[in-house]
Amino acid sequence: MNKEQEILKEIRKIIPNSKKYLFDDCAIIEKNLVVTSDTIVQDIHFDLKNYKPSQIGWKAMAVNLSDIASMGAKPLYAMVSLSLPKSINLKFTKELYKGIQSCAKKYKTQIIGGNLTSSKEISITITLIGKTSHRGVSTRSNGRSGDLVFCTGTFGDAAAAYLVIASKAKQSHKTLLVKQDCFVVNTPRNDKLPLKSLKTPTPQINLGHKIVTSCNRVAMMDSSDGLADCLIQISEQSKVKIIVDEDKIPISKEMKKACKVLKKDSLDLALYGGEDYQLVGTISRNDYKKIKNLKSIKIIGEVVNGKSTFLKQKNNKLVKLSMKRTYAHFK
Repeated sequence: MNKEQEILKEIRKIIPNSKKYLFDDCAIIEKNLVVTSDTIVQDIHFDLKNYKPSQIGWKAMAVNLSDIASMGAKPLYAMVSLSLPKSINLKFTKELYKGIQSCAKKYKTQIIGGNLTSSKEISITITLIGKTSHRGVSTRSNGRSGDLVFCTGTFGDAAAAYLVIASKAKQSHKTLLVKQDCFVVNTPRNDKLPLKSLKTPTPQINLGHKIVTSCNRVAMMDSSDGLADCLIQISEQSKVKIIVDEDKIPISKEMKKACKVLKKDSLDLALYGGEDYQLVGTISRNDYKKIKNLKSIKIIGEVVNGKSTFLKQKNNKLVKLSMKRTYAHFK
């Protein structure tokens, strides 16, 4: 258990009705409403050297929308709280807020208020209200033995992009170039992987809504803290054993090539890198028939009786996934 999970465990002991509200990406309240809140902080989630103000704003809204997507809900309203240093000028603030509004507009979210205060570094906190359909919501405790494990998109792209930015700053990899928000691996084909996977993530709002409204029962999370984190938390909350196949985890060819240059393990980044903002979950085999034609849905494993989460390697050996290796906010 990492420190973040230890803190959450203690908070849940203090808060009444914590089992009802504090175990999913959003709190589920009356009349099919869900509420979430998330914060991004300078030099933890972004820096001023590599991010434009508009990209910071977009990311702040997108990470909250991703939580809404994981519940199968549609966003409605947002409250935006900005904490800004005195050194930040009005032009920067305007571009920052344009990024927030651009993301909100794309996903039909109305900003209805917020707060503004001074601070030592930039911090943006957004609270979002969304609404689910009559079919209900997904929760981490909905997994059952016999289910299939699914995901959307590819994994490790954002972590690879982050490492490229870091290696470029250190000038340790001359074969990696940053150009027009892409990093280029110096190969005969000049393979590219968009940095937008890190800087301007895409919340899977429509896909999450289609999955939940098509299925009778879904356990789902967004992969903000990594694929392994999602699998472990769903396993724990559903009290089941999850096994995912190494060969079935979707990893882009471009990311694999970048990892060769960076001398990193692509599977390791896919499992533990984080910030991909894809959807990960479990569904019954009958429900899978209803969504199998949706773009980017992939089956990567199964749910069985038991406990814990395991990676099935190519030699059929099971390796337990570790929460200690997932993204840690307090390290």
